[in-house]
Amino acid sequence: MLGLNACEEAIGNGGGNSESVNNSNEPIKDQQEMNNVNKIQNQQEMNNSETYAKKARIYNLIIVDESGSMSSLRDATLSGVNETINSISGAQNEFADTQEHFLTLVTFDSNGYSEPVRTLYNRRPIAEVEDFKNYNPSGCTPLYDAMGQSINELYNYIKDDEDASAVVTVLTDGYENSSQEWSGPALKALIEKLTQEGWSFSYMGSDHDVKQVSFNLSINNVIEFSHDVAGVGSTWDRESSAKRNFYRKMDREYRKGRRQSKEEWLKCKRQMASEYYENRVTPNQINDLQDGEIFVFGSNPQGFHSGGAAQVAMERFGAVWGQGEGLQGKSYAIPTTCPLEQMAEAVQRFAMFADQHPELRFLVTRVGCGIAGHSVTDVAQLFRCCVRLENVALPAEFWKILGLKM
Repeated sequence: MLGLNACEEAIGNGGGNSESVNNSNEPIKDQQEMNNVNKIQNQQEMNNSETYAKKARIYNLIIVDESGSMSSLRDATLSGVNETINSISGAQNEFADTQEHFLTLVTFDSNGYSEPVRTLYNRRPIAEVEDFKNYNPSGCTPLYDAMGQSINELYNYIKDDEDASAVVTVLTDGYENSSQEWSGPALKALIEKLTQEGWSFSYMGSDHDVKQVSFNLSINNVIEFSHDVAGVGSTWDRESSAKRNFYRKMDREYRKGRRQSKEEWLKCKRQMASEYYENRVTPNQINDLQDGEIFVFGSNPQGFHSGGAAQVAMERFGAVWGQGEGLQGKSYAIPTTCPLEQMAEAVQRFAMFADQHPELRFLVTRVGCGIAGHSVTDVAQLFRCCVRLENVALPAEFWKILGLKM
């Protein structure tokens, strides 16, 4: 955390590095009690909704590569973009008291018979956005022109609006090779300027040196995905979870009245933008937990925690002997010494619980891959439902199987 007083209360829950020492081992409240507390808090917020004088105007800019190399990923890309649009629509409904959402959708390719950069929706209210259908990959990759033109246009539109925030997402599977107006250095300078003004930038790439390209553009929120349907699907799921988390943080600020000075508000926005993609890789070794972190381990249905991660959970993190599933102390048990179909059902129950408790951060270990004898590939696939949950961290090898290099 950056220690910014203007923003700590809103975004400090449950994050951080699990390596930090926390000697507290007080048990987390049981599920029913936590649900009751959340219901009361939500009702209080709803009752106070008419007091929110300000609303955040969130401009979602999505820039999608439509060059020829994306042909094999056409259907997955269409599906992913439309799911993201639905996610933004859901946020508009969920945070209607504090937010107004707009979408700009840009595609790009230089195929010789259409404009290289095409704006399908331009700052359109999300309620008026229809499904994305017109996507036919061909041609080369004018990446810099697509980014420079659309980002600069949006900046000129919102630059004097203190309550406007921009969330920029770029998807591409190749290097820039055909821009005519924008160069890499010019685009980098623009991104650096707007990052200081609190803009959020994320870069989702495949089939090229993603880290180097994003570094050259000064974009720190980066996803590298495998060039296949699974990779694209996981990428858009990951992006949707990051957006939802960002919107939630923004909602908290506006529910507090957003009383910061202009400079304090910029600092807060910069912090939220820098944390857009939070660390979601479980450390190889977990010795201590920070407040709000939960150690997720594999158990037998009887709850006999006598070996492996289960024993660690009982000795260090409050796991209960005889409880084979669910939250216990600062740990959560998933039964794994059972047929894979039963384990899959338990993982679904875990995902539902994690979704209901965004204030907690769940560190999933290599559940089911040791004594239980399941393969890493089979187990990782069970956790695909957790890609959309920003508060769930998975082992790096799980992410790789799910199509993401984390």
